[in-house]
Amino acid sequence: MNIVLFAILSLLLVLGGVLYWGGQRILQQEEEKLRTDFTVLVGYVHAHETVLQGLYAQGLNPDGRRLVAATRVSETAGFERASWAFYDGQHAIAAMPFSLLCQSPDACPVAGGVFTGIGDYLSDFYATRWAASVYPAAPLFVISPSQQLSMSVPAIATMSGYEPLTRQTFLAVVDAVQRAGGASDPEDRSGSEGPSVLWVRDKHLPDAMVGMLPVMLPLNARGAEPATRRNVYAVSLLSRGRVSISERIRQMPLFDRFWLVRQGGEVLLGEGAPPVMAPGFHFGRDGLLLRIADKSGQWTGYYQLAYSGFFRANMWLPAAVLLMLGLGLAAGCGYLFWYNRRVIHPAETAHLDMVESEEFNRTVLDTAPVALCVLSRLEGRIVFGNALAAQWLGIGVGEQLRDSAETNKLLRQVLGASGPGTLETFRTHDGRTLFVAFAPTRYKKQDVVLCAFADISARAEMEQTLAQAKQQADRANEAKSTFLATMSHEIRTPLYGVLGTLEVLSLTPLNEAQRRHVDRIQDSSAILQQLISDILDITKIESGQLALQREGFDPRELVENCIASYAGVAERKGLVIYSGIDTATPAWVMGDGGRIRQILNNLVNNAIKFTDSGHVVARLRADALEGGRARLHFQVVDSGVGIREQDQACLFEPFYQIDGGSHLVRGAGIGLSICARLAALMGTAIQVTSEPGLGSSFSIAIDLDLAEAPPGPSPRLHGLRVYVRSARRALSVNLCEWLEHWGAQASVAPASLSPVDAGERVLLDVQIGGDAAAPIEWDGPVVVAGGQDEAGTALHRADRHYLNSIGFALERWASGDAAVATRQAAAPHYAPLNLRILVAEDNPINQVTMRDQLQQLGCEVTLAPDGAEALAQWNIGPFDAVLTDVNMPRMNGYELASALRAQGVAVPIIGVTANALKDEEARCRAAGMSSWLVKPLKLSLLWSELRAQRGGSADAGSPPSAPEAAAASATASIAAGAPPLVGKYREVFLQTMNEDLARLERALAADNVRDLKAVLHRMRGGFGAVQAMALYQQAEAAEARLGAGKRLSDPARGQVAALADALRAMLAAL
Repeated sequence: MNIVLFAILSLLLVLGGVLYWGGQRILQQEEEKLRTDFTVLVGYVHAHETVLQGLYAQGLNPDGRRLVAATRVSETAGFERASWAFYDGQHAIAAMPFSLLCQSPDACPVAGGVFTGIGDYLSDFYATRWAASVYPAAPLFVISPSQQLSMSVPAIATMSGYEPLTRQTFLAVVDAVQRAGGASDPEDRSGSEGPSVLWVRDKHLPDAMVGMLPVMLPLNARGAEPATRRNVYAVSLLSRGRVSISERIRQMPLFDRFWLVRQGGEVLLGEGAPPVMAPGFHFGRDGLLLRIADKSGQWTGYYQLAYSGFFRANMWLPAAVLLMLGLGLAAGCGYLFWYNRRVIHPAETAHLDMVESEEFNRTVLDTAPVALCVLSRLEGRIVFGNALAAQWLGIGVGEQLRDSAETNKLLRQVLGASGPGTLETFRTHDGRTLFVAFAPTRYKKQDVVLCAFADISARAEMEQTLAQAKQQADRANEAKSTFLATMSHEIRTPLYGVLGTLEVLSLTPLNEAQRRHVDRIQDSSAILQQLISDILDITKIESGQLALQREGFDPRELVENCIASYAGVAERKGLVIYSGIDTATPAWVMGDGGRIRQILNNLVNNAIKFTDSGHVVARLRADALEGGRARLHFQVVDSGVGIREQDQACLFEPFYQIDGGSHLVRGAGIGLSICARLAALMGTAIQVTSEPGLGSSFSIAIDLDLAEAPPGPSPRLHGLRVYVRSARRALSVNLCEWLEHWGAQASVAPASLSPVDAGERVLLDVQIGGDAAAPIEWDGPVVVAGGQDEAGTALHRADRHYLNSIGFALERWASGDAAVATRQAAAPHYAPLNLRILVAEDNPINQVTMRDQLQQLGCEVTLAPDGAEALAQWNIGPFDAVLTDVNMPRMNGYELASALRAQGVAVPIIGVTANALKDEEARCRAAGMSSWLVKPLKLSLLWSELRAQRGGSADAGSPPSAPEAAAASATASIAAGAPPLVGKYREVFLQTMNEDLARLERALAADNVRDLKAVLHRMRGGFGAVQAMALYQQAEAAEARLGAGKRLSDPARGQVAALADALRAMLAAL
């Protein structure tokens, strides 16, 4: 019931507010209407005064004759006074007609139907003045009581405004003026701006008032003199109805009564006296009252609106109030029904559900596998607990926890907590291990702590088991790392002996069969080394020890070296292998060139392995990036067996092999996995496109920083015209682009090349193994680009795998200068280092291998079998550097380095280890070593490291990558009659050359071209091994002169004889 009353009171307040606001709004609107009406009325009064004052101003002109004109008039009959005469006149059809009243026949200025007076002027003045006004025109009179003449515009019965002027109104105005004229002195109303308008009312003119102003206007010709213009009034009749336009349209008055009062209290409009009240709206006994005054205070209006008329005009207000009241009552009833249905009934249902839910929750709490209890923060007693809490804790509601160290610790942490928390372990009286979660809250109007206990006894046992398993796993991982380090050392140590010895052996004079055997052993050893490195790379990647290096390298040289190193393997399978490098490739970039080379080598190796016929092509192009960077795109394409789509998804998984049983080639299946992981470390990925039976394409894009390339020569081919001929057009086009890049005019040789095409061109004939080009007839100069074993330093030979070699060969041909740089030499030359090296190595094979390598580099070597012996040797004599194995008996390499540094030794100490893991470098650095090298060691790596540790001094000479310096040194030595031979190889070289010289002379005597070619080829290899470059070039030229013919020509015989004489002279010098 209270709700119903509240709803009704609220509705009444709302309706009362709406009613009040609506009433105020209506009163405001009514007031606005009345104020507008009053403003219009006052404005209309001022318009009348303006018209009258305009006539007054015209009368001030002393020359009144210009206002007088003759106008034909007509007399109107039917007037009730026989002595008075009315005339109507109009001087033009469009002019406003006027009426003339003559009250005395003797004084009437009409003669012969013509009125001579101001009728025309008055008509024009009336039309002009009211046409410019916004208010409706009102009748204008000029009345002279003394002359008994009166005029009106418009004429009687002429429509002007909403009603015409009648004779009764005309006469009433004349009477009012005659009465008022005698009672008012015009001088009394004169001011600084002239006399003011006098407003009077007349009982015969209801709801109207008359404004009059004395003027000096001549009514006729006789009154044109100023002396006769007196007692003349300009009169205007203001009718209230003329400005009540809204009342005429609505057919309903705005008010019931109205009074217009002039300043001083004179009532001009309205019957009776107006009510006395202050300005504004007032509620009176007979209705609503409104008092309004204009801004000047001269006019005051009083309006009265009867209550009945007010409500009739605003009938919608009570109707709206009744409607809203009815709607409010209906809404109240509806709200009560809704409230009962949506609130009361649901509340009752919710209460029943709550009771049911509480019972259910109690059941759930009792059956939950978690012990729940509520502890009082004040006393620590159990306020609530489920069955499991009573079982695990051994207490019930109202009791305290058992007294123990564990319990006291729990109570201190739980009861003093200001927020939620946990306790990892809590042991009960029966040995159970519990996990405790707690949170402060309120329960039954008291501060409590809600505790949840979970039995983690099984988990504790599991965690203990896992901890033990982790320890075992860590020990196993440590054992695996130790095993890998040990195996790396044990495998790399003998492998170093094999590879090092082979490298030294390859520098000695060998015949063709021996050279092939050595090459095969080197290839197999390199594969074994790569397999070991791949296994260690996987281990380093998995353990996070593999880090990328940042160093400068030439990307073009990287691709060329890769193709050149695999060219022999590919050509033995009858494959065409070459590279295509974009001329926009930067000369030097910063990155891990070794890892990029590893990826490229693996891709090329796989391409060769799975391609039985066709080609293997490595491509390189570059895109410029912002910020001094470039994106290098490496691509390896083959025409092999291809890869099925389902195999491509698993291609980069470790040890995955594609249908291994269907191919003769096998592998460990780890190369591509390592490549994919290396690519991921570089922030990229390897893309594969393949089609079974058509071949495969592997590509990778790597973003690298640009760097300034080290100074070095480049081919100068300006103006040289070259034909490029090869068995593959793509290779020919790429070579043309590079030759043009160096200034030449290059084009692909036509298919049917003839002697006529020679002209001033040189032919670059690229000979690709396994895919020879068709024979041609060419009489012009030829530069042959063949394999590494065919390049040498001859003027007309180049290594097809190296662009610089081809460019320098063309430059040598053009200039005829053998000193022009060439990319490849018959055998690498290392400038002597002239260092005294102390070597600590326990393995006898590695001792000999390292000694031979260092002696090849021009070093004096002292061997020690362990660190203790090396320390003793150091104290005997001075050394420039120390090379020490890290794992040795008695004293290992770490201890040796520490001992030497403790004595103040500052020379470079280089650790040599078979452990390629990342932490090995840290151990070497920590022991005081300058750097570390991983077995097996190559001569180039050993030479570079020793030279770098010595700071690149003058004694160290030039790097092996400067073949022009090496060639110059060798040429100088040969010229001096002292070839750069290692002492123990001198006898072998002398014996071999003497035997070859005898064979050469026998073949020359027998004109046996085939034997001559074989002997020259064998001798050329020996000359290259000892860097006898002059003899090498002579042998190469003689071999080229022999050509493909079967008969020995005289020029060829002369070249061979000259070579034999030069060789005899050299052997005599040795």
